[in-house]
This record gives sequence, C-alpha cells and structure tokens, in this order.
Amino acid sequence: MPTDVITAVDETAANILLARSEAALGTRTAADSTSFGPFGLSWSASANLTGGVMSFVAPGTVAVDDIAVNYNLSLKLTLDLSFLDFCLPRICIPTPFGDLCTPKICLHFPTITVPLSFSGTAIVSADFGLSAALVSGDWVVSIVIQQVRKLDVGLAATALVTAIGAAVVAALAAVPFIGPLLALAAGVILAAFGVAALTGLLDDIVNLFLAGLSIELARRPQVVVLPANGPNDPPVPFTVTALAAEVQSTDEDELVLSADM
Repeated sequence: MPTDVITAVDETAANILLARSEAALGTRTAADSTSFGPFGLSWSASANLTGGVMSFVAPGTVAVDDIAVNYNLSLKLTLDLSFLDFCLPRICIPTPFGDLCTPKICLHFPTITVPLSFSGTAIVSADFGLSAALVSGDWVVSIVIQQVRKLDVGLAATALVTAIGAAVVAALAAVPFIGPLLALAAGVILAAFGVAALTGLLDDIVNLFLAGLSIELARRPQVVVLPANGPNDPPVPFTVTALAAEVQSTDEDELVLSADM
C-alpha cells in the first residue's frame, strides 16, 4: 500500500542549502568570440556563484536575489591597424631632362594581438522553478533558472575599458613608426571598445553562465532502509516511487516535498 510522506523546508533552512549547493556547483567555464568594428575579441572565462537570498513565491517559484557571479576573463584582442596605412606624397622637380621625382613610400601597419586578463563580479537576481527528478538511483531536488530579473555588472565595464586602453597603448608603442599616430590609433580603438559596448559584452558573458543553470538543493537515495531495531525487527527497505516539490504558503512560505513510498 503506498505511503505518503511529507516534509517541509523553510526559507532559513533553504538558504543554508543554497550556500552549500553553490560551493558544490564549483566553477563553470565558457568561451566565445565577437567583433567590435574592424577589431576582434576572443575570450575564455570561468565563474562561480556565491551569496544570494532565497525566498519562496507560491505555488512554484523560488526567487533568489543578489547572487554574486565572480568571473575571471582571459581576453585576446585582434587589432587590424590597416586604417593607419598611408603613403608619402611624391615631389617632382621639372628639369630639362624630365621630371625628377621622389620615390613612392608607403607605410603598411600590421594586425597585432593584445592579451589581457580581467576579473570582476556581477550581481544577479533571478526566478527559479522547482524540479524533482530520479537520477541514477537518487531523487534530486533542484531549482532551475526561469528568468533573470536584474543583472548588474557595476563599474566593471569602465574598469575593463581602462585596462584595454593601457594594454593597447603598450602594444602600439612597440609598433615601428607609429609614434606620431599613437593617439589617433588609441582613440579609434577605444571608441570601438567603449563602456556601452563592454557592458553589453559582460552582460552576455554572465548570461552564458546563467543559461540553463540548475542548482541542486538535495539528493536522497530512491531506496531508504530503516535500520534494525533488535533481532526481531530487521532492516526494512522502502522505495520512493514518486517525489514532488512545490512552494506552499500557510503561516509562512515553505518548500514542501511529498513522497510516495
């Protein structure tokens, strides 16, 4: 005969589970590339989650506010400097024997690569749904992201523009003949990598880490064995045949797990 077992977790206990689950989730990685006008950028990143305050919204939403997404970026800028190419004007002097002209001299600037490392923290608030699933003989209760309500990269974009500016100027200084054109080149490049553009880039990077995010709150074996209680009371195995998770609101909001055994 099936037996129903019900257990409940309040928000205080759930936030303890959240902290443990974030630590168990560990570090996630992502990589991609994009372009900023004539310039390219490829990146790889790692990130981990810390903090956040969980609250229950009946019937099936778990809100988590102020999660810190701590990320480290390895950037590689590809800068095509061909916009600086120029040719010196030729000067010709007429003579009885024909014009004497200076040779045509043109300067062609290379494409250079600028590596850069950067780290920062984004603050995220999001809504999660509930999931209870049987995975390899264990019942796993997780929260699965549904929507991001707020994403704040803070002053990271401004700091990243500054870091890119310093790296670009240092790289340009090593290019022959570019001294008189240094300010022009740096200005054009930094206009492409502006604060607004890099804010969008950081938003996209953080969203990659959040996409499909599932945070495991609890894991229990499908078969539960009650221990023996003397020679005439042997161990008794129970099989959890179904598990459901929902938010219920009575005198307080709670995460309620209902099991059929």
